[in-house]
Amino acid sequence: MNSFTILPAMLNTLPDLYALHADPAEAAHLLDIYWGRVERGAADLSHTLILYTERGVEGTVTFGPAPHPYVFPHLRANTPAHASTAFLLALRHKLAATPERQMVLDTSRADVPVEPVLEAGWALDDTRLIYETDLTVCAFSNDPKLRPVEREQPDVQAVLAELGRSDLTLREGWALHGLYADDELLALGAFGSSGRPGTVREAGIDMIGVRPAYRGQTLGQRLHSYLLATASASYERHMGGTSADNHAMRRVFEHSGSVHTGTQFYFKQP
Repeated sequence: MNSFTILPAMLNTLPDLYALHADPAEAAHLLDIYWGRVERGAADLSHTLILYTERGVEGTVTFGPAPHPYVFPHLRANTPAHASTAFLLALRHKLAATPERQMVLDTSRADVPVEPVLEAGWALDDTRLIYETDLTVCAFSNDPKLRPVEREQPDVQAVLAELGRSDLTLREGWALHGLYADDELLALGAFGSSGRPGTVREAGIDMIGVRPAYRGQTLGQRLHSYLLATASASYERHMGGTSADNHAMRRVFEHSGSVHTGTQFYFKQP
């Protein structure tokens, strides 16, 4: 398998974009969604790449213009290293006009060695542990001291400033929530669609933070559990991550019944 080809998807090869997806039913659903976007002119096939070898599809990626700063390629674990390097180099060239965007290799989608990635010119920026929560089976309790809040509220703005998140901008459809003691705001978090390519009905959570004076009192666990409970009304699962050395956040995940499912390697453009 020394020869390979890298091509953008075409109308007749569009199914190949989801050929590596583990769940055929979800792959078919995602294909329908993407096909609809192409028909509406909301997706450009030039913003895709497919890697082929003699045995078929080896890698896929979509990287259209979007507010999400991350791009998630899908690669077979045993893809030849030279083909992986060429594929990821082609992706880096495609993203050169948006240097702030990062590539994420998730071991559940691209369990490949780091060396071919570095040879393609990407620079390793961060490594995060990934946790998954099945929102359809876990029971989460609501917390009367947590409630929806608005970004423009004076107390919300003050806490955002204290947490170093004054520039917070919520993605479309995301909701902001606060944890109170009496009338004092102690912590903030938000949730909405993860927006991660290749997923449906998956929630994302931003644990904006607990005010420093109130940390170490399990408020983070309460906030996380509440956000999961609220998200479970609209989503089937949550995928979240934290740095390996963030033991406090790892305990929060474990308290919520989240399962460590893999690792994500974040690469930045040179």
